[in-house]
Amino acid sequence: MDAARRTEVAAVGTALLQEMESIVEDSWNDMLPASRNWRPDERARAQSASRAALRALLTAFQQGDLDDQTWADLRDVVFAQGRISNEEAADLVRSVRIVGVEVLADRLSHNIGIGHEERWQLQREASAFCVTLLGDREELDPSTFDQLLTDLERSGPDLS
Repeated sequence: MDAARRTEVAAVGTALLQEMESIVEDSWNDMLPASRNWRPDERARAQSASRAALRALLTAFQQGDLDDQTWADLRDVVFAQGRISNEEAADLVRSVRIVGVEVLADRLSHNIGIGHEERWQLQREASAFCVTLLGDREELDPSTFDQLLTDLERSGPDLS
């Protein structure tokens, strides 16, 4: 995707920002069942985190990345300066990635005619954005790794 197309994507996304925020928030009842019991301050933090993530994601779509200070500021907002866990932040960011990017991609298809490949590229970039924002969560703890090795040894070699 060239720079002009990225600018178009960001412009459409910026115009849709409030709608995207609202749809992401509406998705919480299904994606984050615990959100039904959030206190007003918890809901406000989640709204702020989602809004910041959506805005930063649009910036990343336009520029290809964020500078170090922007990443740090975004992490402070998303993690509520250490008041929410990585798992809670991941759930919020997942709703932004799944719901927000889907809404954006649908509108982009209609408004500027993005194709399947561009849509797929936005989804890949959104996924990479989330991994960078949250840090690498795929790391196994040592006991899980040991259990996997034991299971593999027990199953024997896979020679067919």
